[in-house]
Amino acid sequence: MTPLQFRFSFAPYGFAAMRRARTYGLAAAGLMLGLSACASYQAAQLKPEVLVAPSVAAPLPADPDALVKIAIDHDPAVAAARASLDAALAARKAAKNLPPLSLTLTAEYSKDADTSRPWLYGGAAGIPVDIGARRSTRITAADLNVVKARYALADAVWSSRQRLRQGLSDRHFAHALAEADRTLAEQGEAYAAALGKRVAAGEDSRGLAAQAELDASAARQALRQAEAKIVQAEADLARALDATADTVAALPDIAPPAALDAATATTMTEKALVSRADIASAVADYDWAENGLRAAVAAQYPDINVAPGYTWERGVVKWPVNLTLALPPLDGNRANIGQAQKARLAAGKTLEDRVKSARHDADAAAASYRADLETEAAIRAKDLPLAEALSAQTERSLKAGESDRSEALAAAVALTQTRANALEAARTASDDRLKLEDATRQSADASELSLLSQEMMTK
Repeated sequence: MTPLQFRFSFAPYGFAAMRRARTYGLAAAGLMLGLSACASYQAAQLKPEVLVAPSVAAPLPADPDALVKIAIDHDPAVAAARASLDAALAARKAAKNLPPLSLTLTAEYSKDADTSRPWLYGGAAGIPVDIGARRSTRITAADLNVVKARYALADAVWSSRQRLRQGLSDRHFAHALAEADRTLAEQGEAYAAALGKRVAAGEDSRGLAAQAELDASAARQALRQAEAKIVQAEADLARALDATADTVAALPDIAPPAALDAATATTMTEKALVSRADIASAVADYDWAENGLRAAVAAQYPDINVAPGYTWERGVVKWPVNLTLALPPLDGNRANIGQAQKARLAAGKTLEDRVKSARHDADAAAASYRADLETEAAIRAKDLPLAEALSAQTERSLKAGESDRSEALAAAVALTQTRANALEAARTASDDRLKLEDATRQSADASELSLLSQEMMTK
């Protein structure tokens, strides 16, 4: 509320003065009663325990869409974005109100002017003329703030989804690759031991056995790294879900979605420029700068305030009307107009950069994803069948007595390594699919897309 200013002079009371004082006292009491209906300040203390403690401790569902909703509902960044949107909506409503009014009350005592009526009372209400560009640019700025807050909420929801999906993918492949590395370590140790026996029998050179021992040591090191990745993946997933480590550890393994076909990836790339909230936000920034220029141009002209009043001047009633002009700066607001023009130009360049970067990111992500799928397909179609055939052949030879155990173990190691290579290719493809979805801000899952659309609305 706008502070009110009062100016009073005091004098000894006669009967008429006391009557007028009683009238003004009642008016002042009414004014104070009206002021008492205003909103009061209420402190809202933060709770530290809420800020640090995980909020999800119950068993988690194995449904990916349900996990996405849990992640979004417990993401503080999403909650902050929703609160910012609510604040922007409230500010837009407030922007449509009239600017603050002003009220001036005056009192004067002078026996020299009239000994029988020494008092003068009066008042005036200042009413701004809120029309034209000044009002429209103010409301437009509030509308643009709402638009930008909606896009910020969309980005926060999408980021929460990405963290959850990335965490699920990392956890799945960390466990799968750790199992492959564990098998490789066991097979490598068995192969090194078999070669050691052959070296002891004089059938092989020491160098071959030493290399096998180094390979077994490398496999053990890879296993330790894979186990560390499991811990890291589950910690990241716990953060995405705002859950405890034990809760995430009890979650069943969730495999990533099936690979996208080339047509779907191409369609997602083509829609990237209309689906990214950051591009839409850059458009809103340009509109904001354009609106700022309109406001600066409108500020070239005086701001008008009309103040109708009432004066009781020693028995004579008067109704004055004051007109106040708030003049623009001496340069005709040219400096502010020039600054607004530069800001609009900068916003336009930022929008161009955002569009070009988005197009490049989407094209690069799609190309990488297609290459990953081709690599994985080649491993599964060529390398894996060859490794399986070699392993089967050496097993048959071992049973027939045509080879020893070391050859069969070497073939088994090669097969496990090929399977690990296929898993690594699948992990890379899963990561690049997430990068493609992130570059285009689109989910290929229709049910998840519907969920995200609902979560992007304020609640």
